[in-house]
Amino acid sequence: MKIIKTKFLCKNSSQTVTKGLPMYVKDRFIEGKWYDGEYEAWNFHDSYRLNGGWRRYWVINEKGEKEEIHRAHMNAIFETDIEKLRDNKINEILK
Repeated sequence: MKIIKTKFLCKNSSQTVTKGLPMYVKDRFIEGKWYDGEYEAWNFHDSYRLNGGWRRYWVINEKGEKEEIHRAHMNAIFETDIEKLRDNKINEILK
């Protein structure tokens, strides 16, 4: 098992609703913002393309909590295309 730390770019915001009354909507992830996280790599060569992503993902949310996010949800909220991520990181550095 190999855990790799990285940053993820949020492409679609995500919110949660508090339990109890009164209920409040709180931001979980905000579109356009970078989040610290990590992923668990598969154990064989060229695995990212074969499996459509990494094995497991964890991201630090707006509350500062580390949460595991399933791959389908990860693909919906964060940019997971490696080339697009690389280009976005380069653009952030050049700004």
